[in-house]
Amino acid sequence: MPILAIVLATACWASTMVANKLAVEFLAVTEITGMRFLIGAVLMFLLAATAGQLGGLRRIGPGPIVMGLLEPGMAALFLVWGVANTSVVSASVIIGTVPILMPVLGWLVLREPIRASILLGAVTAVAGTILLVQGQGDHGGGSLKGDLLCVVAVMFICANQLVARRVAQTHGSAAAVSALQLTVAGLLSLLVLVTFERPPVYLARFDYEIAALIAFIGVMGGAIPFVLYNFSLRHMPVGQVGLFVSLVAPMGAVMAWGYLGRRGHWHGRLWRPAAFASGAAWCTVAHCEKALEPVRSFPRARVERMKEAMIDIPVLRIPMPRHVP
Repeated sequence: MPILAIVLATACWASTMVANKLAVEFLAVTEITGMRFLIGAVLMFLLAATAGQLGGLRRIGPGPIVMGLLEPGMAALFLVWGVANTSVVSASVIIGTVPILMPVLGWLVLREPIRASILLGAVTAVAGTILLVQGQGDHGGGSLKGDLLCVVAVMFICANQLVARRVAQTHGSAAAVSALQLTVAGLLSLLVLVTFERPPVYLARFDYEIAALIAFIGVMGGAIPFVLYNFSLRHMPVGQVGLFVSLVAPMGAVMAWGYLGRRGHWHGRLWRPAAFASGAAWCTVAHCEKALEPVRSFPRARVERMKEAMIDIPVLRIPMPRHVP
């Protein structure tokens, strides 16, 4: 189940890169990211309430706040800025370098073992990345500025994976963690919007189709992938998770060709997989979070009462040693 979750999350991120490329033609970058994360946060709070995780928000601690600042906060801002200045395939290729970094970082920081299969998969992913880069001239080319912005985004992504792994191991509750993470990221985007970017007119070219596109980005790029991602990190090492993230490159390349090549009917094709993925992720995570929740220890008073009740049963009567002064 964790493997299926991270594959679905990767597909969502790949489709979001294409949608971001469409959205930056009409809206400011921080307008896109702010609405995307706040939509995702609302959906995650609803999912957390459905899974019964809202009661444990206080015990989670500051980890999700740090995660929200790193990714999707700063990482998404730099990634969307990078996509706005380079090609979709080029951005997908740069993100494809994550699997070669995460096994090493997981070993250095978290002391997680590096398996030979993960290293082999990472080398294969980087080799595929090099092949895609060689054909960059065929898809409109990239720019040094945009590529550097995407590299900075990858650094934030790697740092977030290390923090998220520890939070997932300690607390679980993927829906609650994702809700806090996306809330912080959305507020950060709005802060950057009103302080740095400051467009002359907010939502200048906002209409029905743009609203549908933003809703799609919020569901497929905010709600679904992050809850599935945090769910996977609870059960898989960061090196293995980073290996699956490398699927963003081939998926992004195929979607860029399929959607951007025939722009006239993008909204009709995007919403079908979005609706299916939303329902599948909602049901799967709500069920698995309860099924895989670690058993909490009983309070000490309840344990003592259970012991006393067992002693009073004749069949289970346990001879208790007398206290000798």
